[in-house]
Amino acid sequence: MNTFVIVDGVFAMRRLGDMSMAAITAVNPLAMLVMAIGILFAMGGSALVVKKEGMGLYKEARQNFTLLTILATGISILVSAFVLIFPEATLNLLGVNYEFMEYAERYLSILAFSIPLVVVSQMFNQFIIADGRPMLGMGISLIGSVVSAGLNALFLFGFNWEIEALAWATLIGYTVPVAVGFNFFCWNRKGTLYFAFPKWDIKAIGTSVLNGAGGAIGTSVLNGAGGAIGTLAMAAIIIVLNNVVVRMEGVGALGVAVAGMVMGIHATIASVFNGYLAGVAPLISFNHGNAHHSRQRRLFRYNLKTLAIISAIVVAGVLIFSDLLIRIYVPSGTEIHEMAMRGLRIASLSFVFLGFNTFAGGQFVALNKGLLGGFLILFRLVGLNLTFLLTLPRVFDLTGVWLSWPLTEGLAIVLSLFLLLKMGKKYGYR
Repeated sequence: MNTFVIVDGVFAMRRLGDMSMAAITAVNPLAMLVMAIGILFAMGGSALVVKKEGMGLYKEARQNFTLLTILATGISILVSAFVLIFPEATLNLLGVNYEFMEYAERYLSILAFSIPLVVVSQMFNQFIIADGRPMLGMGISLIGSVVSAGLNALFLFGFNWEIEALAWATLIGYTVPVAVGFNFFCWNRKGTLYFAFPKWDIKAIGTSVLNGAGGAIGTSVLNGAGGAIGTLAMAAIIIVLNNVVVRMEGVGALGVAVAGMVMGIHATIASVFNGYLAGVAPLISFNHGNAHHSRQRRLFRYNLKTLAIISAIVVAGVLIFSDLLIRIYVPSGTEIHEMAMRGLRIASLSFVFLGFNTFAGGQFVALNKGLLGGFLILFRLVGLNLTFLLTLPRVFDLTGVWLSWPLTEGLAIVLSLFLLLKMGKKYGYR
C-alpha cells in the first residue's frame, strides 16, 4: 500500500497541488498500520511455513498458511469497517492538520475499501515468494502498481477528477495481485504450497496468540512481530514528523508536502532492501529448518557482500540524480523543489547503513526469532529516530528532520552488527 501511496503523491503534486500532497502524506501512517497487519502474518507466517517445509511437514504447512490467510483477511475487514464508520476519529488519531483535513477525508473515504485487499495481497506476494516463485511475486506487484499509475493518469488528466481519483486507482490496482494470488493458491498444485482445509480451533488460536507460543498462530505472530513493529513504529514517526513540520513557522502544509516527497523517495529505496530481504528470507528459513549450516554460512556472507554493493550504488545514485528525482514531483527552479532536494541529499546518507540494518532485523525474523528482530527495529526507529526527530528540529529546524535519518542508521548499525556476529554461532550462519 505504501508504494501506491507514493505513486499517489507524485500525481498529487503534478496535478492537484501541495494541499493534496499534504493530505496524502498525513494519511500515509494508516497505510503503514495496514501494512503492519499484512507483515505480521505474511513475514511471520512464511518464516514458520517454510521452516515446516524444510522439516518435511508439507500438509501442516499448507494448513497453517490457509488459516493465517483467513485470520488476516478477517482482521483487515474489521479495520476497514472502523475507518469507514469513524473517518473523523481516524484522521484525528493520525494527527491530520485542519488545513488539509477536507482533502484527507475525501481521499480516505475511498481508500478505506482497499484495506482488506492490501493485507491479502501482502500475504499472497510473500507466500508466492516462499513457494519458490520470486519473479511471479515481483511481477504481480509490478503489474498492480502499473495499473494504479495508469488509472491515476486517466482519472486525473482524462476525466479531470480530483483527489478521489488517486484512491480509486489504488483500490482497483490492488485487485490485480489479489486475483492472481487467489487463483494461484486455489488451482496451482505444481508447488508445495496451496490452500488446504485448515485446522480451526478457536481456543487453541486464542491461547497461542496470548501466550505467544505453543502453536502455529502464536509462532507466526511472534515472527511477524519484528516486521510489524517496524512498520508501526514508522507510522508513529510519520505522524510525529508531520506534526513537527506543520508547526514550524513559515512552513505549514508546504513543509508536509516536502516531507512527503523526501519520504516517498526514502520509502522507495527502503523497498529495494525490503524486496531483497523478502527474496532471501525463505532461503534463510529453509536452511535453518533443515540445519544446513554450511549453506547458511555461504548465504550470510553472500548477503552482506550484495548489500554492500547495493548500498554503494543507491547512495551514489541518489546524490547524483537528486535533482531528477525531485523533478518527478515538481518542476525545478521552484522553492519547494529546492527545499526537497536539500532534504533528500542529507537524508540519502542514511542509505549507507539502511540495507544492513534492515537485513539484521529480517535475518532474525527468518530464523523464527521475531522478537529479537523486533527489538532491533524498535531500538532503531523509536529509541533513535523518534528521539532525534523530537530534538534536532528544535535546533536546526527543517534540516534537523533530515539529519535524524542518517544519524539513526549510523548509530543503529553498531547494535545490528553486534547481534549478527554474537548470534552467528548459535544459529549456524557463522
